[in-house]
Amino acid sequence: MTPPENDLSHLPELTEIERRCLELAAYGKTPADIVLETDLAMPRVAEAFRSAIEKLEVRNVTGAVTRAARLNLI
Repeated sequence: MTPPENDLSHLPELTEIERRCLELAAYGKTPADIVLETDLAMPRVAEAFRSAIEKLEVRNVTGAVTRAARLNLI
């Protein structure tokens, strides 16, 4: 069950890489674009997305970007 959007009592802590990947995704960047822009390897970008999705308790990158933005994490 996803926590209510206005419940800020348990804000997830995102790493710098997770935040950066989500920020770039929010601007429409693909994982391949993010690899080129950040010099991270594709597996590291994929892991950042997987980890952020888990921490934010959502189903996909779009959900992670939306929730992170609503919680002012990005």
